[in-house]
Amino acid sequence: MGEWIETVYTFGLPPITDEDALEVLPFIAFGEFVLMATYCARMRRKLPVVAAEGLQRLPPRTVSSLLALGIVFFFLSEYARSAAFNLTSSSYVFLFPLTLIGVATLLVAAWRFGALHTPFQKGVCLLIVVAAAYNNFGAFLRFQFVGLVIGIAVALSVFYVPRKRAVALLLGAIVAVIAFSLAGAVRQADNVNDKAAAFQHTGTSWERLVAGEDANMLDGFAIVRFVYPELMDFTLGTEHLEVLTRPIPRELWPDKPVGGYVNKLGLRDASQGILGISQSIYGSFYGEGGVIGIAVFAVLYGLGLAAITEWMTTLHPFLYSVLRGLFVAWMIPLLRGGDLPGIYAWLGMSSLTVLMFAWSNRRLLKQVNQPAPWPGPRPIPIRA
Repeated sequence: MGEWIETVYTFGLPPITDEDALEVLPFIAFGEFVLMATYCARMRRKLPVVAAEGLQRLPPRTVSSLLALGIVFFFLSEYARSAAFNLTSSSYVFLFPLTLIGVATLLVAAWRFGALHTPFQKGVCLLIVVAAAYNNFGAFLRFQFVGLVIGIAVALSVFYVPRKRAVALLLGAIVAVIAFSLAGAVRQADNVNDKAAAFQHTGTSWERLVAGEDANMLDGFAIVRFVYPELMDFTLGTEHLEVLTRPIPRELWPDKPVGGYVNKLGLRDASQGILGISQSIYGSFYGEGGVIGIAVFAVLYGLGLAAITEWMTTLHPFLYSVLRGLFVAWMIPLLRGGDLPGIYAWLGMSSLTVLMFAWSNRRLLKQVNQPAPWPGPRPIPIRA
């Protein structure tokens, strides 16, 4: 119900037509089918319903260190958001506030597992989560806020049977979509940093939601089709290789190639701001190798996602609930697509605090994990 993204004056590319969209839509459907079919064929383990037991035995010192970790990373993220970004040209400093997603999910899960005992501990947890939600809501922080909501919703829903879990995740998704549209409406305000402006443009937000202006992956895929292979050769895996090379500072590698077809073709000056057009993960697959690239990478991602999910079910229930929440939250920017190195940095930053907590408490969590962490099927009583 919306309008196609303008491409003539912005990129110097042909305008997107309905015919272009109908031509690229089967590619997305094909990639989605192959990925999901591979995942379902590879996934052999049912997701367990977690019993909130075990973490009550955490010593007070560990609980205090968990809260201290949240406080420290909150202030570090706020510093990175403002002053530190002016001291370095690395965009990864700007992504450091993503650590608050992991902090909030970690604290909420700890509360749900019964690890926070005193009103003071619960008050500190609530304060950090509310502050993280407020600071990550805005025109250019929408995915951070969505990740916060989805991560917490998934971490809490692991305690429910599948039907209740689906309802909880649906409610979390509704909240995330509404918040995403509200934050997008702020872009039309006089001051994009005015968070209150989002609630003053609820009508605009509803129009964006109905028209699907934030779901512009079809537009992005059409642009990719204009670029590959007419203007650029298929990248043949180098876009995924950028996940490893992107963190290298340009000061250490002055001749490091620029990333993304927009920069490589000079379609848009970097000083013009954020591009904001996604092509779905299948658009990135297409840029790697056309239809064959979609098929190959969809299979690889399906196998990888299933393997990671199965591995997480072998972890301590607390770590499983937190990491699964972050993993599902990461799937949103991943499937929406765009800048692959930035999306992988999203996962790394958001899980940094959780990995630090798991490493520092590896012996304790391993010990607690011994007595049958996953509840088996309950026996049905039989009356004589």
